[in-house]
Order: sequence, then C-alpha cells, then structure tokens
Amino acid sequence: MRLAPIDAIIGVAMDFSASEDYPAAGFTTGTFSPITPGAIIAAAPIDGVDTGTNVPNWGMAELMYVFNTSTAVTPGTLVTVDKDFNITAAASTAGTGRPLFVTLTNFAAGSTTRQAGWVLVSGIAPVTFSVAATTGAVYIGTAGNATPTAAAGKQILNATTLIAAASAFTRTVTTRNGSAEIKIPRANGLFRGLTVSGTGMSGTVSSIDPSGTSFTLSANASATGTVTATFTPTGFGIVQLSRAFGQGQIT
Repeated sequence: MRLAPIDAIIGVAMDFSASEDYPAAGFTTGTFSPITPGAIIAAAPIDGVDTGTNVPNWGMAELMYVFNTSTAVTPGTLVTVDKDFNITAAASTAGTGRPLFVTLTNFAAGSTTRQAGWVLVSGIAPVTFSVAATTGAVYIGTAGNATPTAAAGKQILNATTLIAAASAFTRTVTTRNGSAEIKIPRANGLFRGLTVSGTGMSGTVSSIDPSGTSFTLSANASATGTVTATFTPTGFGIVQLSRAFGQGQIT
C-alpha cells in the first residue's frame, strides 16, 4: 500500500519496506528519523480510487511512529503498544479492552538494534488472519492475527472486514524472464504479501516501487510478455479500523 503524510513531510511517499535503526535510549549516534516516538500523523492515498471489484482503496489514515524491540514483525500484524511505544503481537486473550494497531512497516528484529516504523491507528489496511478472512465482524485469533470466528470477549471493536481472503482482482502486467520486477500500469490495491499468479509468474508482492509502476515478486518470472495477473489477499483480510480495541469485560 502507498500513503503520503499530509501534516508532516507533505506529499512524500512513505516507505514501509523496512524499519529503520534507532539508537538506544540515551544515545544520539547513528542515522535515525527525527520523528518523535508515539507521534500520530495523517496520511492520504496517492493512487486514487479504483472502483473495480475486490480492489482495496486505502483512504485517509492515521499512523503512529513506534519501536520494535522483539522478533521481526511483518506488515498486517495486529499489535499492542506499551508506554514506551514498543509493539508486541496482540495476545489471543479475551477481555483486554486494549487499543489495537496494524503494522504497516516490515519490522526487522530489534533485539540488537532498536527498530522504528509505522503502525495504522485508523484507516483501511490488510490484516493477517489465522483462518481465511470473510467480510464482517473481526475477532482476535492467534497471537498477532485476526479471525472471523466469533469468540466471547475477543471481538475487535471499531473494525470490520471489507474484502475477504478469496476476493481476487486482475491486472495486465509485463514480465521479463529471470527478473522479479513486474511492470504494472497502476499500483492501486497492491500491498506486501499479496499473492500473485499468472502465466510465467507465481509468488507474492515483496515491495512496490515508489513510482507505482512496478513491483517486486518473491520469485523471478519464467517468461517474458504481457500477461493477466491475478492478485489474491491469501492470508489477509482488508479491514477498516477506527482506533480499534479489543473487547473488554463482558460479565
């Protein structure tokens, strides 16, 4: 997905492909972002609106700048944020009443060098599911994942799945034999982890070029040509959230 801040560095496309090194508390050496941890910014989509069936439209969003000090965390993971703005995969626990966020940045492990990046506070984003996503209400599944399966005390309030895991869309793309770079006329609806299939190509989206005219596939293409690619959010649901939180006490 591609977003640009509208109240920070206006109009600059944000890079979610990798987290950035951030010095340990009390240290000022190293290259790192001057953004204050816990800062919330607004961002708007730069790909426009695509009314095609099953194509996600990201829309207006609120993002928070956070740290990862644990294992690697992939985009789409449901997380909680502690007082020091460190993220942790949301526990599969009922009745927490805690705010929930969705990782946008592909966070590297931060156990050696603290990592910084972005999570979604409000907006539309792909969320990882422990079982196939269906449209409608969302619940906490296994740690870090959502599920459509109802469970007492685990509903994610202020959240709903708009596009299910099996809902595919197609685009005409250009491949080159032996290359993982795939040319595409527009990047609407693409995100890291999206499953791609077509003649001479198979895999998932690894990254999206800032220009929005190409993406990198997880495996090289085996043919050269212009083909129809099918994009399926396998393992994800496209979820709309507005400062979502886990259900609290129910008895």
